[in-house]
Amino acid sequence: MERTDKLNQLKQFNRPWEYDCCGIAEKLVELSNLPDDGQLKNELTDALYYLKAVAENPYNSDYHRVLFNVLLVITGFECF
Repeated sequence: MERTDKLNQLKQFNRPWEYDCCGIAEKLVELSNLPDDGQLKNELTDALYYLKAVAENPYNSDYHRVLFNVLLVITGFECF
């Protein structure tokens, strides 16, 4: 798949109800190797819920959707 096709795919926000922000946050903490007493995961979860809400709105910029989708790919929750 060409780069432009990949980017166009990342600009889409499909099945947003399927994504568990808490699970994504847990995986990000795990991948970061940062120590966490639960606070980091909570902060990431809140940020991901916000980002997800912004990305779901089709009137907002594509960069919100791209960032959310890249985080999904990094954590293994979505493969493109």
